Order: sequence, then structure tokens, then C-alpha cells
Amino acid sequence: MKITVRDTGNAMDEKGVADLSNAIDIEALRAYRLAVGRRTREIVKQLQPEELKQKVEPSRLQRVLDEGAVVQAAIGIADYWGKRNIAGLLLMPATRHNLVHLNEALQLKRRRQ
Repeated sequence: MKITVRDTGNAMDEKGVADLSNAIDIEALRAYRLAVGRRTREIVKQLQPEELKQKVEPSRLQRVLDEGAVVQAAIGIADYWGKRNIAGLLLMPATRHNLVHLNEALQLKRRRQ
């Protein structure tokens, strides 16, 4: 995707976001997003209803941290994930997460007009 960022970006400042936005290969990003969406659907189809109520295993969260996917400045996001069940984490991007960023998106839109 022509980027160097390998973490979630939760602690990224405005310059980092701008640099990422300017560098990223949009077509590669779209392809990545489609691949992640397909794989996510495959995994979700295999989940049993009782599994949706389970919390994330601490060892899996630790793996994310060990791989550098969450930087120390954004460690709170891993704590957040650890308090949610699988259903909550699956619903978050499609529901709550978008709401968190609506105000920011509106501000960006106004700047470009």
C-alpha cells in the first residue's frame, strides 16, 4: 500500500494522518479492505452463538501488542478491546466507531469546501 505505518494509528497526530493519506495507494487500500472484509465474513460464519458472548483471550491481545500493532501511546485501545465480547467488537466498527468520528469528518469536509 506504499505506507510505513504498521500500527492501528490510534495515536497518530494530524501530520501523521496527512502523511499517510498522501502516501497510500488507494487501489491497494481498496483491495486490502475487500480482502479483510471477505476474511472477516468467513470467520464470522464459523462462529457459534455462544462464542459471540466470549471476551477476547488475553493472550491474543498480548500478541497484538507484541507485534507492534498498538503503540504505547494508544494502549488504551487494547484495554477497551479486552473489556468487550466478540459480538461487541464485531459491531463496533459498523456502529459506534463511526459515530465517534462524525464530528471530525464534518470538520474535514468544511475545510475542503
